[in-house]
Amino acid sequence: MYYKIVHDKPGRLRLRVGKWIFDDPRARGIAGEIKSIPGVDRVVVRTANGSILAEYSQDSADAIRQDILSYVDSISVAELPEVEEDVEYDLATLDNKFVFDLARTFIIRGFKTFFLPLKIRMIWTAFNMLRYIKDAVKVLAEGRLGVEVLDATAITTSMLTGHASTAAQVMFLLKISDILADYTQARTRNALRQNLSICAEKVWVVTSKGQEIEVPIAEVNIGDKVCVRCGSVIPIDGVIADGDAEINEASMTGESDLASKTVGDVVHAGTVVEQGLIVVETTAKVGQSRIDSIVDMVENSQESKSLTQSKAEKLADKVVPLSLGLFLADLLVTRNIQRALSVLMVDYSCAIKLSLPIAVMSAMREATNHNIVAKGGKFLESFAAADTILFDKTGTLTNAKPQVHSVVSFGERSESQILKIAACLEEHYPHSMARAICRAAEEQRLGHKRELHSEVEYIVAHGIASTVNGKRVVLGSAHFVFDDEGVKKPRGMKSKIDAKNEAGSVVFMAIDGKLEGAIIVEDPVREEAKEVIEGLRREGFTNIVMLTGDSDNCAKKVAEELQLDGYFSQVLPEEKASYVNKMKEEGHVVAFVGDGINDSPALASADVSIAMSDASDIARSVADVSVLDPSLSPLIVLKKLSKGLTRRIAGSYDFIIKFNTTLILLGLAGVLTPEAAATLHNLSTIALSASNTRPLLK
Repeated sequence: MYYKIVHDKPGRLRLRVGKWIFDDPRARGIAGEIKSIPGVDRVVVRTANGSILAEYSQDSADAIRQDILSYVDSISVAELPEVEEDVEYDLATLDNKFVFDLARTFIIRGFKTFFLPLKIRMIWTAFNMLRYIKDAVKVLAEGRLGVEVLDATAITTSMLTGHASTAAQVMFLLKISDILADYTQARTRNALRQNLSICAEKVWVVTSKGQEIEVPIAEVNIGDKVCVRCGSVIPIDGVIADGDAEINEASMTGESDLASKTVGDVVHAGTVVEQGLIVVETTAKVGQSRIDSIVDMVENSQESKSLTQSKAEKLADKVVPLSLGLFLADLLVTRNIQRALSVLMVDYSCAIKLSLPIAVMSAMREATNHNIVAKGGKFLESFAAADTILFDKTGTLTNAKPQVHSVVSFGERSESQILKIAACLEEHYPHSMARAICRAAEEQRLGHKRELHSEVEYIVAHGIASTVNGKRVVLGSAHFVFDDEGVKKPRGMKSKIDAKNEAGSVVFMAIDGKLEGAIIVEDPVREEAKEVIEGLRREGFTNIVMLTGDSDNCAKKVAEELQLDGYFSQVLPEEKASYVNKMKEEGHVVAFVGDGINDSPALASADVSIAMSDASDIARSVADVSVLDPSLSPLIVLKKLSKGLTRRIAGSYDFIIKFNTTLILLGLAGVLTPEAAATLHNLSTIALSASNTRPLLK
């Protein structure tokens, strides 16, 4: 491919290959190929001017430079690689476009003001005015009296009365408002897409000969068959071609009940196979699944906006008829077009729709600096208002790295034999408890790798079951073993366990209907947990509660250690959502913090839900806020940030109403000219918007 070197120094090389030689997918492809060259640190490819910028290590700089030039020289335009959307690349492109559009608007404004003759400026302004008139006519045709009508009236009246500079100034500010609004919306959409991105990079495709081949998900076509195993996320929409499974569809429906699926049933990307194994015949390509359409809907949704922001925007639209009425009334009474025009130069909507989204965008960006990703300002505001916070225990308040404390035998088998059988079953399901049991068996060199059992059945949040030497073995919680399986509790069981168990979780094992043993697993509390709980209480939470499926003894110790306001033990997954709803019915604003598949119903039910850093895909997709830091400390930051945003939005709204009302009254009194009213209104809007970009946390 032909290129021209426009900048060349050690560690930095810029090439120019021609304007619009490639589109965005090919630009991403070129960037990826050059970035894969050893020693290359950063690559930026721009489609508009055909620029390729590469920054690379100065160690072996000559060799790296030659590799870059050789690659660009070797490819042809027809062979340019294509790469589908990449969130990080798209965010960088979005940021660049925002800066470019903003700079271009200011430059054009300056050029028109200082270099063009008055007549040409007026023609240019009149031409630009047509778009606003068109928008106003469209709104009126829909039977609405929106802010578009007010904008068009102000601009047109200014032009007809010889105030072209005022009309140009109004249109300039509206243009800036549009750029900022589009950028805010696109930024939020990309952040949401990144947060909901739950497809694996590679999947197992079943060939016509029945072989499984691992391929990049981008290469999967409609009609291909993909194998999805227990515990895996379904990567693409499709129909089950073979097998059956219990599927968690909470990311689609929010329902906690598992859906039984078999051959011929439709399954969706983002849902989780919790039991079974299926082969899915794909009906969509990557980026075309139902979960992608959910992301797309957010672009036009009001749900991600701050509640105060949404209310303020609706109120601003309702004030439009009042502004028009004041304009006409003043004109009829005073017969002074200048005086009446001053009223039209001021509106609440412009400031509200410009400054409030900037406040939300700034807060969301600041949150990401603290490893917090929120799906919208609404959820930050809900967290600010929350007085109750519910925590899942394992993996949230604890460090999710439990250890086997002791083993208790109730039958003929020794403690080592019990641990060996348990490890043999648990190694198939790598959750934290299972890893602890397998790790303990390996430390004791019990050799559990040799399969002693038949196929293992996994019952989510309860336990597992299999057959060993023709006898049914169940391993799991007390509820599963004693209530669901009907195993009888031997005499003295509680005292025998209590003698060894200080505050651990107990995993019971029964063989052939009889209790064989119990494994006591301890899961220590996170080091920062107590300090975080105290911090959350200082920030306004009056009710801090823990929900756990563990025993009362274990839950009580953790609750006392962290000085929680309450706890609920032996809670089933489906019951967590009930506790959330109960507290909401009592008048509390509830936040829920969790990380597991079994937390998804509660996450979906809470006023605001938070997924921790190691959360399951399903928990992260349901949650309103994701914490990417392995610590609990960002929760305090989130509360402070949310409260700060709420105060900022309320303060901005209060200022907009009072200041602009004052301008309208001064205009009605004839104190302000249209130019002065427009200037003060525009300057106050820009100043407030700039102020709203300041960090909330100091």
